[in-house]
Amino acid sequence: MPSSEKLEEFIKIAIKIVATLIVLLLLAYGISTSEFNNIKKYDESDDSKRLEIPSSKEKLKFAKEKRYSTKVRVEGENMANLGDFEMNIVGNKKLVMNMSMEFKDTKKSIWPFSKGVKNEIVKKGVVLRSAVIDTLSHYNNIDVNNENMKEDLIDTMNNYLSDGEIKEVYFNEYITH
Repeated sequence: MPSSEKLEEFIKIAIKIVATLIVLLLLAYGISTSEFNNIKKYDESDDSKRLEIPSSKEKLKFAKEKRYSTKVRVEGENMANLGDFEMNIVGNKKLVMNMSMEFKDTKKSIWPFSKGVKNEIVKKGVVLRSAVIDTLSHYNNIDVNNENMKEDLIDTMNNYLSDGEIKEVYFNEYITH
């Protein structure tokens, strides 16, 4: 007859084995009833129906242009739009605006690589937009759209142009809040 110490040790080992088996069985049951089996693999074909909205290329192009745009566009012979802006101004205020500018060609260049002020405005659009942001960020919501600010803005942008100059700036939309 085995001693009581060996019997106690055997019972402890048996309890550990039974407990481990119970845990493993519960884990196997949990995995088998889970949603993991329903996950699609990346290489499986997808038979689900997709809703495709019919749209023309023109509609998509118009929609992209109507949303917030930083694209500089020359419109007509002497107007350009610098796009939409959203910036912080003095006094913890935010300025949201769209700006256009009237320009004139001051240099009828004889150089073959000079393509005029229209091309220069488009090429230097990022620099002109940066000049607008830098200039307007020093004004508060009361001074935005006053004559001193407009003159400062025109002077700053004209520093970057060589084939033409800005005559006037127009705020197509602006909101301060």
